[in-house]
Order: sequence, then C-alpha cells, then structure tokens
Amino acid sequence: MTRFDMKTKRPSVVVLGDTRGLYHHGCEAVLSGLSDGLASVGLPVDQTVQELDWESERDLCLEAELLVVNGEGSLHHDRDSVEQVLRLGEARTSLGRKTVLVNSSWFANSPDHTARLAAFSLVAARDSRSASEMATGGAQTIWAPDLAIRTAQAFATPTRGLGVLVGDSTRPGLTTQLGDLAKQRGWPKISILMPAIEVKPGAKAAKIRRRYRLARALGPLGRALVSERYRSHLDGLPDIASYAKTLSAHAGVVTGRFHTVCFCVGLGIPFLAIASNIPKIEDLIRDAGLDPAQRIIEPEKLANVQSVADFSPAERTALASFLTQAEARYETLFASIARVAAKV
Repeated sequence: MTRFDMKTKRPSVVVLGDTRGLYHHGCEAVLSGLSDGLASVGLPVDQTVQELDWESERDLCLEAELLVVNGEGSLHHDRDSVEQVLRLGEARTSLGRKTVLVNSSWFANSPDHTARLAAFSLVAARDSRSASEMATGGAQTIWAPDLAIRTAQAFATPTRGLGVLVGDSTRPGLTTQLGDLAKQRGWPKISILMPAIEVKPGAKAAKIRRRYRLARALGPLGRALVSERYRSHLDGLPDIASYAKTLSAHAGVVTGRFHTVCFCVGLGIPFLAIASNIPKIEDLIRDAGLDPAQRIIEPEKLANVQSVADFSPAERTALASFLTQAEARYETLFASIARVAAKV
C-alpha cells in the first residue's frame, strides 16, 4: 500500500469541509476519522477550511498539492454548494492539482453536474446508492460508510442496562416533537450538539458561541429566548467519548439525526429514525442490511412510539458483516487517496 514516510516527500494536505465549528459530535467524529485515516497512510492534515466555502480561503484551496473535500450531506438537489464544489474541482484540474471528494452523499443532482465530478481525481461516496449515481458521470468512484461510524466503533461497549433514549433533529419542529415524546414516556433526552465552550474558527461557530454564552448568562430566561437550535447546546455532552458512552448505556435510541444513526450502527445499538430531507438514513439502513420497517418512522407517527425493536438475528448478522466490510472499505479509501497523492 502506498504510504508516505520521513524518506518520501509528501504533498501538502488541506481538508475542505471542516464542520467542527457546528459544535456537533457527528462532525467531530467525521473529521477525527478522516484525519486519522489520512495520517495512517502518511498524509497528516496540514490545514482545514471551514465548511465548503473555498473562496474564503481561495489561495490555500487552489495551491494545496492535495485537497480533500469532505462532502457529507451538502451535495443534493443542485444546490449552490454543488456548483461551488464542482467549480473548485475544475479550477484545480486546470492548475494540474489533485483533488478528492470523500464521505459524500449525492442525490437529485442533474446529469450535467454529475458528469462534472470527473474533474476530481477520486470520488468516494458514503453509501452505495450515491456511488452508483456518481459513477454515471464517468468519475472514478468508490464508497465507504460515513466516517463517523469508524470513529464510533472505537467506543463500543457491551452495556445496555437502561431503556430508550431520545435524541434530536436538524429540524427544530421535530426536536420539539421528540422532546414531547420523551416527556410523555418518561424517557431521557440527548442532543448530538455539544456545549459551545471552545473557541472554533468560522462565522457559524462564532454565532453559535455568542448565542450559547447569552443563553447561559440569562439562565432560565435564556432557554426561553434562544431557539431550540441553540438551546440544545446547553444540554449537550462535552465530547465524543461521553456521547458514545451515554448512547451505549441504553437499549434503544429514537432520533432524527443521521449521525446519531451512524453512532448507533457503529456501537451496535437498535434505533428508530425519522427520515431526513435526503435518503441518507435510508441509504445507510439498506447498506447495513437492516429492516427499514423496524428502523424508520414517519414524523406523524412519532407520538405513537412505545419502544424500539431490538435487532433481529438477521439484522445482527447483517450488521456484523457490514462493519467488517466497512473497515476494508475505509482501508481502500485511504490507500486510494495515497495513490492519488503519489502522483502529485
């Protein structure tokens, strides 16, 4: 396997799509998995750029010898971010620079946009459906599950002593519904968001931290004044380890978050998830061989939830196989990136 060491001149490595400024355990887990994987093939990350706004760091993003773009769930429905990322790949190709797109969903984008993925030296989807769609444009495409799963596996423990735990959602209305469910059933709640204590770069991080500090300073009044989106940071756990430990202590999780589902998959915890705005949760469930009828619920049926079904024997077998294959896919992903870097 290609690997860079002290005797081999390695390229400068920049990661675009650093979402840790959202104070979000899933984003922390993805960047941890990405950084560790790159380091494992001798490509430690030199710098990161917040989210996908490459023009805010134009010179850095164009001049990096190897640029790794963390797509996550941003590239769908021909949004501005799709055009933004494609223009970057094309600009770097015109300069003779190597660019890879990793950990990305791809949904409901036009054939023209899909064809332009060929500007990337490597495209790595985070699910098999996205990979199939991306490949139709001619790009060299592989797939490996979301990198948060790899990070979560490091925290897997056998404890399952408690009952159902209720998570949150990217949509404030659904977070309220989930909170109502927790209250009605007497189930504990958990947010995937973390306290905004550490100073992180980026305008979004600064905004979150301002709202968080205001809410804390105002006490109970602050909870009433700030939106659910920012209020969740007040109740969040401080790090990935404590988040994973709390999830692992429960027999099941109800959530509206894709990355909470990723943690549950990596930790082997039964879950019930609310479908998202793109089929990223459904894609993961299908790839993992789980039963959609037991793992997906429509928002209007949320109030009727009484329990979370344990994994069936078939699901447990499929999940074990998925996680074994996932590790091989992660190794292929980082080996493929190293081969691209060797051509810089």
